[in-house]
Amino acid sequence: MSSDITLERCRPISEHARMVMAWRNDPHTLSMSYHKAPKQWPAFEREFVEKYFQIPQLPPMFLRAGSAQVGFLRFRPCADPESASGRSVELTIVIEPLQRGRGYAKLGLQLAMEFLRQSTDLHSVVAEVRQENSASHKLFLASGFRALNELTHTVEATGEECTITRYLYDLTPAYWKQQQVFVVAEAGSNWRVGSPKRDMAMARALIDVAVDAGADAVKFQTDRPESLYVANAGQGDYLAEAGIKQDNSTLFQDLAMPYEMVAELAAYCREQQIRFMSTPFSLEDFAAVDPHVDLHKLASYEISHAHLIRACAESGKPAIFSTGACGVEDIAWAVDHYRAHGGKDLCLMQSTASYPAPMESLNLRAISFLKNRFGVAVGLSDHSRHPIHGPVAAVGVGARVIEKHYTLDNHLPGPDHSFAILPAELKQMVEAIRAAEAALGQGGKRVEGAEEELASYARRGLQATRTIAKGEALMEGENVAILRPGQQTLGCHPRHLTAMQGQKATRAIAAGEGVQLTDWVAEES
Repeated sequence: MSSDITLERCRPISEHARMVMAWRNDPHTLSMSYHKAPKQWPAFEREFVEKYFQIPQLPPMFLRAGSAQVGFLRFRPCADPESASGRSVELTIVIEPLQRGRGYAKLGLQLAMEFLRQSTDLHSVVAEVRQENSASHKLFLASGFRALNELTHTVEATGEECTITRYLYDLTPAYWKQQQVFVVAEAGSNWRVGSPKRDMAMARALIDVAVDAGADAVKFQTDRPESLYVANAGQGDYLAEAGIKQDNSTLFQDLAMPYEMVAELAAYCREQQIRFMSTPFSLEDFAAVDPHVDLHKLASYEISHAHLIRACAESGKPAIFSTGACGVEDIAWAVDHYRAHGGKDLCLMQSTASYPAPMESLNLRAISFLKNRFGVAVGLSDHSRHPIHGPVAAVGVGARVIEKHYTLDNHLPGPDHSFAILPAELKQMVEAIRAAEAALGQGGKRVEGAEEELASYARRGLQATRTIAKGEALMEGENVAILRPGQQTLGCHPRHLTAMQGQKATRAIAAGEGVQLTDWVAEES
């Protein structure tokens, strides 16, 4: 049966509106709804067209079994209950009364969740269920939703109070959407300047810069040259172009972080109230880092390191995988391997393995692709030199994590200083990311709080152009016009002009006052 079940987009037409109204007016459906009064035609047709299609890319859907429509799903924009910056929709599902008890509701929810994961940038789906609706409680729990809370809901139209349970389905791993965009200040190997004492002083200075910038975490790299490249790997062109003349083995031996330094830096981060992270490159590195971090990060070139991926998964901690120089098959294998060993809360980072990365190579549209393809949180590990362009654009397409290399001086020796951003730029980047988050909003279209004054002051309505006596005919051009009310009461929408024309006023209306729908009664013909 499941292979015959599909989703079909509704259209704002009378045929679809009448079908939905009939199912909505079923006695059992009404008894479990907030609004228990049956819908009436033609009022419901207008409601259907004007209110059911608030999200153009996510119209209501019919659930189709073969050639028959057996259910209906509606989506309304709402705030994510667990994330100020997350985007969510509230879902309602209705099954055609004669088709109940056949498993269509669960199949429909499974199809809808997969569709939303692959086709939208939403973070979660919300469902609200009345206390007495035991079948729906079982349905949502069996379909992968989790119970959030029980609360009292007041029905706006009637004032009725009822107890409901809110359920949530995570389209993005819960860990990554319960916080603001996670900014990782990538210190990398830029702590290495000379003697152990100077190295520690530089590492602490880098941590202080990240704290001052407002980053959420500072990340180093922990590696050993013998676990990175083959002994005769030679030198990469990008290092030579950066003026580095050492071969790989010598270079990475010089940049290797002593394991005892990991614990000391982690302790300093705790003192400064910033999260410590360090990328491991072997199981030995992982063992040194794991006790000191609460999430792991794997570099792009480790996405085929089966042992490291398994270690990340089995740690039970959230993980971030960069995907530079990776194809879809590489990423799919890594995600499957991670999940096969119990890994959860994964974030994939779009990244371009070029240092610095040209702006046109960032391919930020891949961020949405990674989220929809793999059902994970997504982010950007940005190797471009500009501090703001890539990160802010990435947040706009759904990034939950931003990582960026930084340094105290672009002229210091080492492979990562030249393309890293400076302390003031790191601070600018974090500020820009926070502003971008605030600007994104929750989606959907509504009158915002900042607009309320002008919404009532400057929108046009049907306004009295002079004093109108009770019983006087309401006529556009004589005593009514489509005007902005200013400090006067806003009149009803001008779409009601034809219905108003020639009707008698049921009360005296002052000059400038808005004409309301209750200010006339249509005369029977």
